[in-house]
Amino acid sequence: MTQTRFTVLDDTRRHPDLAEQINQILRRVAPMVAQTVDLALPLEVRFRLVTPRTWRQATRANGHRILARDIAELELTEAEIKGIQNALTITSFFPVLVWPLVMGSTMTAADGRQETIIAPRALHHCGLLVDKPALHKLIAHELVHQIQAEAHSGTTWTTFFPHKRGMSERGALTVEEGHATWADRQVTTRLFGTPADARQAPKSRRYRAHHAFPGARHFGPGEAAYEQGARLIARAVAAGGTDLVNQIWKDPIFLPTAEETADPDTWVGRIERGYLDA
Repeated sequence: MTQTRFTVLDDTRRHPDLAEQINQILRRVAPMVAQTVDLALPLEVRFRLVTPRTWRQATRANGHRILARDIAELELTEAEIKGIQNALTITSFFPVLVWPLVMGSTMTAADGRQETIIAPRALHHCGLLVDKPALHKLIAHELVHQIQAEAHSGTTWTTFFPHKRGMSERGALTVEEGHATWADRQVTTRLFGTPADARQAPKSRRYRAHHAFPGARHFGPGEAAYEQGARLIARAVAAGGTDLVNQIWKDPIFLPTAEETADPDTWVGRIERGYLDA
C-alpha cells in the first residue's frame, strides 16, 4: 500500500511547536478521516503555516489562478472576463478584513498541488490554540478538502462560472463544506465523545471586532453552507452509505440544485436513480 507523505511547513519560522503538533494531529486523524469518508488519502498531504500577510497574498493569488484556468478552459466573452477581473479588484481588500476569522484555507498552490494554509495568528484569534478538540476539527476538516480534490481530480469544481461547467450555482460549495463538516464531526466524536465546535473556542477582541464588520459575512462560505451541506451528506449516508455519497465526485451533474439543497430527499433520490437531467 502506498504511504501518504505528510508535510507541515513553517514558513513563519516562528512556530515549530505548532507545526509539529499539526503533524501529529494529521497522522492521528488521517486514518479515521479516510475510513469515515471511504476515500483514499492523497499521496501527499501538505499544510503550511504562514504569516497573515502571506495568507492574504495567497488568497488573492488563488482567485487570479481560478480565473486564469477558467479563461484557458472555457469559452468566455470579454465582458465575462472583465466582470470577474473587476470583482477581484473590488474584493481585494476582503482578505485584510477577514484573515483573523479564517482558521484554514485549502487551495491549489502555485505549483499545482493541494495545500492547506494556516496563519497561526488567526488560530490565536479564533481560540484554537487553547481548544484541542477544535484544532483537531480544523485539521480533519481541511484534510477532507484535500481528499475531495483528489477524488474529483480531472474535473474542475472551483470556478467563477459553475453553469459553464455543468454545476449548480452553489452546489459544489455546499457539498464540499457539508461533506467536510459531516466528516470532522464524526472524527471528533470518536476522539472526544462529542463533535468539536470551533464556535465555542474563546475569541480574541480582534476577532470580535473583525466579525462585526458587515462585509466579513460575504467572504467565503456562510454558516448555511456548512449546516445545509452537512444535513445533505448525513441524509445521503443514511439512505445509501458512503458509496452513494461518493457518486458525487465522479460527475458534477450529481451536485444538488438550490431546490434540492432545501429538500435532501429529492437530491438523494436523483443520485439513487442516476438521473443526469438536473
